[in-house]
Amino acid sequence: MEFRNVVCADLVEGVSLQIQAGCSALVVTAREDVGTMLARLITGLSQPSLGSVHVDGQDMAGLPPTQLYRMRHRIGIVPQKGGLISNLKLWENMTLPLLYTRGSIPPEAERTALRYLEMFGYRGNIMALPAHLTPHEKRMAAFIRAALCTPQVMVYANCFDDLPEAARTQWGAITTEFHRGAPGMTSIYLATSQGMARDVPVDSIISLQ
Repeated sequence: MEFRNVVCADLVEGVSLQIQAGCSALVVTAREDVGTMLARLITGLSQPSLGSVHVDGQDMAGLPPTQLYRMRHRIGIVPQKGGLISNLKLWENMTLPLLYTRGSIPPEAERTALRYLEMFGYRGNIMALPAHLTPHEKRMAAFIRAALCTPQVMVYANCFDDLPEAARTQWGAITTEFHRGAPGMTSIYLATSQGMARDVPVDSIISLQ
């Protein structure tokens, strides 16, 4: 993934960075809204007013809609607030993209989802609505939703900034295992502090502060 002198919406000003495929990187920004905009640029949901964003060598702003749609399926996003659909249950939120793209939920995907729930220590109802979930549980669901789709790029949008130390350690262990278990996986952690690197071992730290 590469940003080439990107300018966007008075939040991103002249950003240039490069993250090699298969690597993990911590990108430190001054504010959370800057990290949110970087995530939108990576997925093509926002376009730069100047410069370009390239994922797997493709200029996201120059892709036709069908190709951009396919590219987005290769990118997993874990938003800070989870981004769950309010009228769908926890299990439905986690498996909906897989059901939509493949038409069914393979048994191995079900087992993977249950394993991650156990790793996160979730003991609640898998049919709970998002309104009954904690912010941490919504974020957990977002991670599992993205992981089940086996992306090539995983973006964690300020998911660690507000976590207590024990939760950061837990998330660091889970996301690191996920990164190492998928050959060629590129993991991008967006945060407002370099201190996150204590809990998540990354290949590089890029400061945009």
